Amino acid sequence: MKKTFLFLAGSAIMFASCGEKKAEEKAGQSQAQIDSTVNAQVAEKEAAMKAENDAKIAAAAKAQADSMEAAKAAAEKAAPAKGGSTKPHSTTKPATPAPPPPPPAPTTPKPNPRPGAH
Repeated sequence: MKKTFLFLAGSAIMFASCGEKKAEEKAGQSQAQIDSTVNAQVAEKEAAMKAENDAKIAAAAKAQADSMEAAKAAAEKAAPAKGGSTKPHSTTKPATPAPPPPPPAPTTPKPNPRPGAH
């Protein structure tokens, strides 16, 4: 009777331990599937954000280029009206550089008021 009981208990333990391993393997496989799905979604979001940012940067660069072209066209249009020449004229003479300041006068060391104390 003891042998039969021990045999049944051992069999039950073996069947229970085998079932848990398969559940762990299934959980590992499902975790791998979840990870791959999440990674794919993250890659999609990153690509969408990159495309959106690239479009914003391109629009800002185009706006700046257009404003620079408009400023250049306005400057070219205004230059002939002033006198027909596009070269800037300077009416003041360039200033001569100031001479460097004189070097400081040499100093002599001061005598020590308390001889022997350093």
